[in-house]
Amino acid sequence: MKENWKLAVCILIPMGIAMLPPPSGLETKAWYLFALYIGAILGLMLRPLPEPAVILIVLGLSSVVLRNTNSLLAGYANSVTWLVFSAFMVGAAFVETGLGRRIAYVLIGKFGSSSLGLGYVAALTDLIISPATPSNTARTGGIVYPIFRSIAITLNSEPGPSARVIGAYLSLLLYEISLTTSYIFLTAVAPNGLIASFASKILKVQMDWMTWFQAAAVPGIICLLIIPWLVHKMYPAQIGKIDNKRIAAEGLSELGPISRNEIILIALFFLAIAGWATGSITKIDATAVAIAFLAACLFTRIITWEKIVASKNAWSTLIWYGGIIGLADSLARVKFFDWMAKLLGSTLDFSGVNPLVVLTVLLFFSVAIRYFFASMAAYVTTMIPVFFTIGLVAQVPIMPLAFLISFSAAYGSLTTHYGGACGAVLYGPGYVDQITWWKVGGAVCIVSMLVHLLIGLPYWRFLGYW
Repeated sequence: MKENWKLAVCILIPMGIAMLPPPSGLETKAWYLFALYIGAILGLMLRPLPEPAVILIVLGLSSVVLRNTNSLLAGYANSVTWLVFSAFMVGAAFVETGLGRRIAYVLIGKFGSSSLGLGYVAALTDLIISPATPSNTARTGGIVYPIFRSIAITLNSEPGPSARVIGAYLSLLLYEISLTTSYIFLTAVAPNGLIASFASKILKVQMDWMTWFQAAAVPGIICLLIIPWLVHKMYPAQIGKIDNKRIAAEGLSELGPISRNEIILIALFFLAIAGWATGSITKIDATAVAIAFLAACLFTRIITWEKIVASKNAWSTLIWYGGIIGLADSLARVKFFDWMAKLLGSTLDFSGVNPLVVLTVLLFFSVAIRYFFASMAAYVTTMIPVFFTIGLVAQVPIMPLAFLISFSAAYGSLTTHYGGACGAVLYGPGYVDQITWWKVGGAVCIVSMLVHLLIGLPYWRFLGYW
């Protein structure tokens, strides 16, 4: 009965939208596609069926009714979709060879006396790698998460009844961490460079690497210090104190000497890190590096094709994530997001309002609207120019506007599990239910906004930016 109610909501609301006349300035096809997109979002929220089933149903309806099959399937040709899939397999290679367990035992032995301590180790690890890794999916999903998932497995925490032992805490925390380190450095995610370009063209300000870091460092690192504690308070691991020395010693003894496959994987791993870190120089994108990494693992027989085929979570994620990207791309093709941007720009009137209130309202909307976007890149290209333009017209302080909106582009993804590609990797294994994921992500997002408003604004004034 409950599932039928959810299914009815996912059907009736989009039908109700589609039956309404299209708003002025929007084509009928775009309005219908928006209705189907809302159905997909409701399906991902309520889950009357598994995510891949929801997305395939919506893709099928849209293909038949709107005849836009090629546009919809473009999501599966999107490089981010395959970066997500490859990251799953990279994690499988760490588990398959035992290298992940070996690294985990070393980390547990040195820093793992408590679950909270492991959380801070995860934060520091991601932060150190982030300036040289212009993809948080490659960074957190492909490098950091496999290590910490191995720690969870070592402590007998798998998706299901044992998830809350520690695996659920680490999976959820790593997402919050990833979208925080993503805005501390200009080079931490690729869309940051696009944001800096918009700031230059629209706001006429230069946000180079050092300016970006100087502005983001204090509020960003404060958030990074708060987040492991906050997530542990809201969704604590069942493990408190850990007998880390004994666990590490016994685990390393059981693993024995390092194997051939582990040595090869270490070499491939460092090559992959080098590839991700030097992508801006070599012009080889993160997806190419990830696929090459997976191909090398297959070639050296570190992981078998049978193992890849058996990875249900990876294939499920490929289906639903590629589909939602395709739907979002299709909406962009029919100019829906352009229409929505113009609507927001024409209806929001901030004349006579205190500039700090305007900044707060713009920041709130920049985060709230993220439920409609299946990727950070789509949000950045569509909405960042709008918020910059509104702020410019409202005559708010320019640099605080640039910093608040730019940094929220990353942590705003925390509101959903589909807001960024990294979410698909961390949410996909099934350690954490969707309600908890959204609830904790929303709380961290609110805390991040408050830190940037209450600490960031005075800090930027101290630096002389306004």
